[in-house]
Amino acid sequence: MVEQQHKGRIRGHAAVHRWFFLAEQALRAHGDSLNRLNVFPVADSDTGANMLATMAAARQAAEQSEEDLGALLATAGTEAMAEARGNSGTLLAVLLSGFAEPLHGHERLTIGALDQALEHGSVRAWSALSDPVGGTMLSVLDAVRACARQQAAAAEEPESRTALIDSLDSMLEVARQAVVATEGELEALTRAGVVDSGGTGLLIIFDALRAAVTGTEPDPHLLEGLHGLEREPAAQPAGAEDEDHVEIMCTVRLDPLGAASLRHQLDEVGESVIITPIDAEADEQGSYRWRIHVHAGTEEEASQVIHAFGEVTTYTAAPLYGAETEH
Repeated sequence: MVEQQHKGRIRGHAAVHRWFFLAEQALRAHGDSLNRLNVFPVADSDTGANMLATMAAARQAAEQSEEDLGALLATAGTEAMAEARGNSGTLLAVLLSGFAEPLHGHERLTIGALDQALEHGSVRAWSALSDPVGGTMLSVLDAVRACARQQAAAAEEPESRTALIDSLDSMLEVARQAVVATEGELEALTRAGVVDSGGTGLLIIFDALRAAVTGTEPDPHLLEGLHGLEREPAAQPAGAEDEDHVEIMCTVRLDPLGAASLRHQLDEVGESVIITPIDAEADEQGSYRWRIHVHAGTEEEASQVIHAFGEVTTYTAAPLYGAETEH
């Protein structure tokens, strides 16, 4: 029994390690395409770079873990969260962390376990945003989650590898359809004639998962036919270089009530607010580390709000079309 558990752990670890490796490779290969698609919430052409940075951090952290699937993904998600940048990178880290919790104690992935992981990841991702919007990677995630639920319910042998492989093929097709649909779901995408950048990145990551489980390679034709891949990077709004708008990323130690209050105040002074816990458990004072993302009209006002609430352990601010600064 011990030997069987050890083999299961090896197989499970190998699949996750290969998933992260393939996803990182694919995001690097398609990074320019993702940047060209990036028009929402701002046309700052960094979705590819942000998702790649998150996946690279997750892959590096996973290589140091010797635990079950849940603990492995939790380690990867925590490190990715601490390093996450931008909307897409932060939401990807949230998703990885959300995947982890239902998989604690699992040594291998099944369609039932994946169904639970997607459900939990979706809840975490939607709740992290103050103003979640359809036609984005959230829509793609929800389409895949619904497909996984159907596949898990219909599987004759839900614990089998065959059931998982068959389900992943179906989920990937649903994910691609959901990406195609984003162009008509969000006005900014319709005007630009593109599919959503973050949703396309998520499609790439799901394809890497399919390849890792099946022992194959990612589909080289995965993105063919998607609208916007050949366009020039989205132009910044006229006069944007003269604006003071900034993107702030930071980590703050707060209790849950403090995090809720901070979210409320950041909603008043900024947009694209994401607040999500990094830690799975609170410290002795009941506080967690929270990863914060916000687009603000001016750095000063948002920074004052953030620093007034708790201990800020990391802080970076960058003009939406400029260079980053650290405080």
